[in-house]
Amino acid sequence: MASSSPRPTLAGISQITQRVDDPGDAASPIELMERAIREAAEDAGAPKMVESLDEIYVPQGTWQYGDPGKILAEQLGSPGARTMVGAISGHIVQILVNRAAQRIAEGKAEIIAIVGGESENSKRRIKREGRELHWSDDVPGEPDERVGGVNFLTNEDEKDCGVIFKATTTFAICDVARRKELGETPAQHRDRISKMYEDMSAISAANPYAWIQDRKTADEIRNPTPGNRMVAYPYTKLMTSNISVDQASALIICSEEAAARYGVPDAKKVYLRASTEMSKTILLSERLELARHPGQKLAAQRALEMGQIAANDIDHIDLYSCFPFAVQAGSEALGRDLDPLPSLTGGMTFFGGPFGNYVLHSKATMIERLRADPGSIGAIGSVGGSFAHFSYGLYSTDPGEAATPQIDDVSDEFAAMPRHPYAEKFTGDVTVESYTVDVLQEGPERVIFSTLNDDGARVWGRSHDADLMQALLNDEDPIGRRGKIQDGLVELD
Repeated sequence: MASSSPRPTLAGISQITQRVDDPGDAASPIELMERAIREAAEDAGAPKMVESLDEIYVPQGTWQYGDPGKILAEQLGSPGARTMVGAISGHIVQILVNRAAQRIAEGKAEIIAIVGGESENSKRRIKREGRELHWSDDVPGEPDERVGGVNFLTNEDEKDCGVIFKATTTFAICDVARRKELGETPAQHRDRISKMYEDMSAISAANPYAWIQDRKTADEIRNPTPGNRMVAYPYTKLMTSNISVDQASALIICSEEAAARYGVPDAKKVYLRASTEMSKTILLSERLELARHPGQKLAAQRALEMGQIAANDIDHIDLYSCFPFAVQAGSEALGRDLDPLPSLTGGMTFFGGPFGNYVLHSKATMIERLRADPGSIGAIGSVGGSFAHFSYGLYSTDPGEAATPQIDDVSDEFAAMPRHPYAEKFTGDVTVESYTVDVLQEGPERVIFSTLNDDGARVWGRSHDADLMQALLNDEDPIGRRGKIQDGLVELD
């Protein structure tokens, strides 16, 4: 198994978008994953590779397979393959790629498949129709290794106001904080991010693998309708990640020696040049600024340093796009603006966000772009854990001077950075720092406020006042307003 040439290369890719008139005809997630690996091997020009897989890595999905890699290994003819499952996080796919590259560089494996897949749309349609699902994903098992963890740190005030366990609210509050920094009114902010997502929709409309291929206008995205309700102000449904999709994707990473043995053409090879991970979790209350995360900037800038490239020299970019704020923050951390838009897929609303697997589609799309533009550099940025975890990867058909990818975990460096003071169970005067209105299908439920007390400590609170909720949904701006908080309830002056 050991390779005399330890350089890892991304040799094969695949993407699948399953569209069926009758969901009863849909393939299960494991069937889509098997097909994706086979198609990735065919893309590499080496279909027999599936019978020599040393390892299979799978980011956790909505399904309940205990060890999906083991099922796939047996079906593909590589029953001895070592298996790994990555935790639920948007940044985990890059970590799986890093692990694969390291294992190959160390001579511990030659051929590794990374795959994910969902049949969530078909599953939901079957349930809505009252029919019995024709597959079972409740298959027991335990992979050889699990990577990453779901570390949602929270305190009592964050729980009580409902900010931390619902990603839409966290990203919305961060986006509103950024809006205030930019000097925009609420209406201007909604106009701008709606136009940004109109442009995302245009990219998706030209992408054959995208789930939503009809272009949406800024007005359709911005304005609430029965089919596009407000979810967390200022985000409507068409600004949120869409996990109700049937999609799968796979990468095959192998040593240069294995690529030569299987006849992989040089034109297919793409290399990971540099990558960073930031997986240290701190409280939302402790973040120095809501409008950005220093751990994200650290991860982005370190990747550029290791790749010996300036931000403006990156040719192709795809940034995590679960919500508009993720695109803006990811670009700012790299040191790039939003023109051209840093998306190759069209984003997780329109392309689709198949749970933990979107970033595999992002990488497959990037690899296609790099193959078509030899020597260019591509950057992929990922976000996980409600804007808490990050990864960046630099890719090219040119492997660069280093024999193996430069990979760095910057989590400990971030952990040593200063944190914002916060106060729990505070009673007294506060000033509004940011906010969102959490809206359910039946209507607005609460305002979630991030406030600062007179000592500068962050204080979380909420309001259920119907008139206030409606005023904020109508673009009234409470930031900077004074108020009082008691028992977690905010009353503005």
